[in-house]
Amino acid sequence: MALELIYTSAERGLRPGTRGYCTVAYTRGMLPQMIQLLEGLSAYKAQFPLHHEREAENPVSISHYRPTMAGRNSSILSRVAAAQAEHTQRSNKIAHHVVLRDAECPDAGPAWVASQPGFFRGSWDEPPRVFTEPKAVPAGTVEETHARHWQEVTGDAGWAGVLAWHFLSQNSIPAYLLFEPGMTVLPLISEALALIPPRRRWEVTFNTYFTALPAGATCIWRCCVPDADVVREVRRNPRALVLDLTGPLSEPEVNELVTCAREGLPLPAMPAKSPLSAAGRSAGFVALPSRGKVRLQMKPAAPRKGP
Repeated sequence: MALELIYTSAERGLRPGTRGYCTVAYTRGMLPQMIQLLEGLSAYKAQFPLHHEREAENPVSISHYRPTMAGRNSSILSRVAAAQAEHTQRSNKIAHHVVLRDAECPDAGPAWVASQPGFFRGSWDEPPRVFTEPKAVPAGTVEETHARHWQEVTGDAGWAGVLAWHFLSQNSIPAYLLFEPGMTVLPLISEALALIPPRRRWEVTFNTYFTALPAGATCIWRCCVPDADVVREVRRNPRALVLDLTGPLSEPEVNELVTCAREGLPLPAMPAKSPLSAAGRSAGFVALPSRGKVRLQMKPAAPRKGP
């Protein structure tokens, strides 16, 4: 069954003697190690303080991680965000985590589940309590491949295919999406995941507001504000894919998934691991600093030989 935990600031926590930032609810039977892990995933760094004119634009962190506990793989879907002022009128946050076993993960993928209305709680005004029933997980599939949100944000739906292709060809190398506060990036993640075969969508770990890598975790798709400290890592990893959504992007290298994203075509048959095309390897990506930000620029292709 799916388990859940809620962490926020409260006058009284669920465990005796806890107050302030603490766990206020979790599912009965949750292991102490899992509780500790989820509490560790509840960190949040607001971009704008309480009562700031742009407070409403504070990014929401929606993430998918895959820890291994007791020899079993599981998926953790989390939402961590700024919340209404707590009981002492100071700034607050709320973290809602849902733990799913592999058998509970629908084909539509983690971003689709996380985007379903009512799946996450954005506030908590109840006394501490133990959930006695498992968390309901929506079931569904996704067949739409036309990346409309990517078209709106970048002017080219094909960039969704670039992100999906990068995972399928180099799934150990992170990709960075740079965004400005106020942008909604979860639909972009969802559309890119729709271009990955259903059996592999739950392999993709991501965070829509990435500020630091949790201990022992991996995060393949990292959405960051441009001046985040973690973006400096890109300069040390020239193989990383960087898509700067705050400025214009060059035209992407065309592959099957880029075409699918642009035209809404069915997914092509793909092997378990798809090697980069020769064109993709020769073009590559390089992250270049521009006024303190990281821009994506295509490497020039090697000159062609012969006629």
